[in-house]
Amino acid sequence: MRESENNNYELFSSYVYDPTDLEQAVDAAPSVIIEQGLQSYKDVDKRKLRSFIQAAEKLQGNKDQKLQTCTIYVQNLLANNHHPIIWCRYIATANYVAENLKQKLEKKGSQIRVIAITGEQSEDEREVRLNELKSYPQRILVATDCLSEGINLQSHFSAVIHYDLPWNPNRLEQREGRIDRYGQIATQVKSCLLYGQDNPVDGAVLEVLIRKAVQIHKTLGITVPVPMDSTTVSEAVFKSLFDKSTDAQQLSLLDLLDEGESAVEQVHKQWDKAVEREKISRTRFAQRAIKPTEVEQELLESDEILGSEKDVERFVKNACEKLNCGLIEKKQGWLLPSIPSFLQPVLGNEKRLLTFTTPAPEGVEYVGRNHPLVEGLARHILEVALLNNQNDLVARCGFTITDTVSKRTTLLLLRLRHLLKQKVKQEVKQKVSSSASAPSEKNALKRNYELLGEECVVVGFTGPPSNPVWLAPLEAKALLEQANPVGNAVNPKQEIEDFLNSFDELTADLEKFAKERSLCLSQSHQRVRRITKEVDVKVTPQLPMDLLGVYILQPGKRKNSL
Repeated sequence: MRESENNNYELFSSYVYDPTDLEQAVDAAPSVIIEQGLQSYKDVDKRKLRSFIQAAEKLQGNKDQKLQTCTIYVQNLLANNHHPIIWCRYIATANYVAENLKQKLEKKGSQIRVIAITGEQSEDEREVRLNELKSYPQRILVATDCLSEGINLQSHFSAVIHYDLPWNPNRLEQREGRIDRYGQIATQVKSCLLYGQDNPVDGAVLEVLIRKAVQIHKTLGITVPVPMDSTTVSEAVFKSLFDKSTDAQQLSLLDLLDEGESAVEQVHKQWDKAVEREKISRTRFAQRAIKPTEVEQELLESDEILGSEKDVERFVKNACEKLNCGLIEKKQGWLLPSIPSFLQPVLGNEKRLLTFTTPAPEGVEYVGRNHPLVEGLARHILEVALLNNQNDLVARCGFTITDTVSKRTTLLLLRLRHLLKQKVKQEVKQKVSSSASAPSEKNALKRNYELLGEECVVVGFTGPPSNPVWLAPLEAKALLEQANPVGNAVNPKQEIEDFLNSFDELTADLEKFAKERSLCLSQSHQRVRRITKEVDVKVTPQLPMDLLGVYILQPGKRKNSL
């Protein structure tokens, strides 16, 4: 019997509780529980349930104060150019809210569209509905927590309404984080929490859980998740409501907080301990103690390595032009007229209006270095370069006659790997004797932690490999970007082969360069770790470096056209 009860508990808990450890919550109503319960309910209990249902049905529509309040707030958001998402716990609630909003707001000639997305639809159906909604200038999404993290919401919605009060404040952060994140184009993001002032359950959750989370955020500056599972949190609220009363009377907030340590107070204790651990962690790493001026060099080097918005724009434009889908300049951005076939499984086949700067205008998609378009183009180009020698897209070798240089210049694209080693002391207890009561002594055990990092760099030199005059790194990179051909080479293949045959003459200089790069990286780590008071890291170059590309620039003059 007990095993059967445990199985039922495991089966139905996700329907009733709010498990934030699951990305997609179960949004179906727990109707099976009611059906099973009807078999054992007494007639008096069944009559009570029927009376509850009848009372609830009478409150639908215009008499539903919560719905009317939500409708008014939605209208205010639309009037201020916001596009709201209304989050609901269950499918039935989402469909009910969406249908009423449609009747109220989707008038003839209106540009407002209301769509509900719930667990009733498949992943493909949800995506179709969302794409339809995005095309409307005024849009309202009513959704449950079934929407996966992979669906982009921040670029098309700028307000959140929590129609159902979540029983775990972690869910609030998850919902709001879907739009209040990188890529949001609105200057202000709105959030609204609906609750019943005369509802003791809403009052308990609001006071003892959600406001506690807000207080922690204000004090610490970050959100600390509830350090207990969702079932425990929900049970604590239930006990706060019902353990202290045997009658069906409404409880006040004061009733919830007296008579010793309640279940909620136990949750608060665990929560406060988690806050203290977070404080210690933040003190240890001391992020707030780091001043930008102290790590200015690291910030500049990071930007140089990762690439700027202009770098991304230049790369995408050049790549798309090579792939015969060149960007077309428009008033608000750049039009990508067609999607390359190898990107269609990820991006689809619809044309897109893009921008490479933020904030992006309404209806324009921001493309940063982590955008699927950039990642897909880079991956494809690298694969073509490494696997296909005969291609018109990209070349690992090149011989160019150009007026950008006055001396023969050779540019090398290199991949350099660094091994980062860190020794960390760990205390271990060791028995001094075999006696059970003998004391133990602590020994320090050193462990090596290793991490392999890599970077691509452009280096260049003038003259022959036997006597190279090396260029500054920024100068070499600029030449690679700026050199344009002014004439045709006679035998470029032979020129490249001659250089590769003498490439070994550069070994000593390239090894020296690799060691200098590792030293710079080591010094960078030391500067930052001196502030954070962490153990130093030893950085060692992994030789030889990989030669990814060779580009020879031969001085020449542009011929005047007649």
